[in-house]
Amino acid sequence: MGEDADRITIEQDDGDAAWVASMPGFLRGVARKWDARSERNRGHRMVRAVEALYPALCRTEMEVLKGEQKEAAGEAGEADDEQGAAAEPRQPLLNAMPFRRAVNDDRAIERGLDMFDAAWRSGAIALRAANGKLIPPGRGKVIVPACGQSIDQVKRYFLDRAARIILRRVPKVYERVASELSGPSVLPRLRRIGGMKPTVVNEVVRGFEGNVRRALIEVDDAVLDPLVRMHPRVLRAVRESLGKDFPTLMEMDPAYLDAIASAFTIPEQVQDLGKSLLLVRAPDALHALAGWDRHDVTDKVNEDREKRGKPPLTEPVYTTDIRALRGILGNEFDHLMEFPAPLLEVFGRTIRETRELDVAPRQARIDQMMMFCQRYMDYLNRDSVTALFLMAPEDQKKVSAHLRPSIAEVFFILEGLWTKAGFGRKFFENIVPTPDGAKALRLMMLDHITLKERGSIKGEEELAQIVANSDLLDNHIKKFMNTKAS
Repeated sequence: MGEDADRITIEQDDGDAAWVASMPGFLRGVARKWDARSERNRGHRMVRAVEALYPALCRTEMEVLKGEQKEAAGEAGEADDEQGAAAEPRQPLLNAMPFRRAVNDDRAIERGLDMFDAAWRSGAIALRAANGKLIPPGRGKVIVPACGQSIDQVKRYFLDRAARIILRRVPKVYERVASELSGPSVLPRLRRIGGMKPTVVNEVVRGFEGNVRRALIEVDDAVLDPLVRMHPRVLRAVRESLGKDFPTLMEMDPAYLDAIASAFTIPEQVQDLGKSLLLVRAPDALHALAGWDRHDVTDKVNEDREKRGKPPLTEPVYTTDIRALRGILGNEFDHLMEFPAPLLEVFGRTIRETRELDVAPRQARIDQMMMFCQRYMDYLNRDSVTALFLMAPEDQKKVSAHLRPSIAEVFFILEGLWTKAGFGRKFFENIVPTPDGAKALRLMMLDHITLKERGSIKGEEELAQIVANSDLLDNHIKKFMNTKAS
C-alpha cells in the first residue's frame, strides 16, 4: 500500500469545474480563483477533489480489511484453543458502492474518513499545497488549493453530513448535538441517539442543565439504552423529581436504569416517590414499588374540571399507594425505601389491605405499620423479612394466601420476642440478621401457621403474649435463649 506508482495526488485542477478546465492555461488560474469565491462553489470543488481520490480510498480499504482478516484468522485459531470467539472482521463498504452513493451513506462516510487517514499516512494519497509542495500527513489546517479549504474543514463537512443523514428524521436532535461532533468516533453514538424519541433527548439534556456532551456523548451505551426505552412522561417525572440530582442517575448501575424503564409506566409513580427514588437500592426493589396499586381518577378529575369550566385532560391521571403510604409513614417512608424488595412487597400488600378495613381497624393497622418501622425495621434484612413473612417460593406454594402472615401478626410476634425472657434486644441485634436466625424465624412462623389452622390463635393482639409468656412457638428459637441474646 502506498507505492508512488499507485498514489493519487490531488492537484489544484482536481477541483475544477468543467468550465474552468476548458479555459486556456493562462486564464485557468484566474477562472479558478473566480470559481472559488463563493462558499457553494468551494463546496463543489471539494466534492470533485474528494471524488478524484475515492479510488485510492477504495484500494486502501481493501488492503486494511485484508490485514484485519489475517489478524482475525490468527485470533480465531487462538480462540479455538481457548474455546472463545474471535471478532467478526469488517466487510467492504466503499468498494461496494460508487462515490455518489457513498457520500449519501453515513456508514460509508464514516469508513471513508477512517480510510482517508490511513491512506494519507501510508502515502496512497498526497495533497498539493499552494506552494507546490506536498502537505505532510497530519497537517490538517493547511489549505488545499483544489478545494480552497483545509483538510480539517473537509473532514468536518463530511462528519456533519453523516450526522445529518443519521438524524434526518429528528432534525431537532441534530441541532442539539451538532456542536459536539468532534470526530468519526461520535457517529455510532449518534445512531443510538437517533433511535431515541426527541422528547426523551430533550428531557435528558434538560436534566443535565443543557450540557449535551455530558448528557448524550460521554455517558456509556449501557446507560443510554434504558433511556431509549423509557416513556417520555416517566422520564420527565424523573427529571423534575430529582432536579439537580438527575445526573447522579447516570452513575447508577445500568440494571437500575433498566428497572426504572421497565417498572414505572406512569409518571405519578415517580412523582410520588420524588427524591426518595435515589434511596431505593436494587432493581427488584424498584419493581416491587411499581407493583403497588395505582387508581385511575381521570373521570373524577375531569368532572371537577368541567364544573370549573376547564377542558378535560388529554392524559390519564392516577393516585398511587406510594403517595398513600408516604402520607401514613411520614419520615419513616424514606427509611423504608432503603430496604430490600421483600419488605417493600409486604408494605405494598398491607396498604392495599388497609384500604378495605373499617375506620377503627384501619387506624390500628396504620399504627402497627408505623411502630413496625420505628421499632424493628433496622434489625431486618432480606433473609429475615423473607422468613417472617414466608415469602420463599416453597412457602408460598405451601401456605394458602389467607393464612400467610400479615404485618400485624409479625409485629406482635416481634413484640413478644422483644419482651421474652432470654431474648430481647440482643436477640434482635445478634441473631435475627444471621442466616441461622432467619432459618429459625421461618420455622417459627410455620408453627404459627399451624396454630392458626387449628384455631389456637384467636386474634393478632394475643400473639405478643403467646410468644412472650408461653413456649408454643419456642421449638426453633429456644436454642438461642441464654446465649449472646441473653
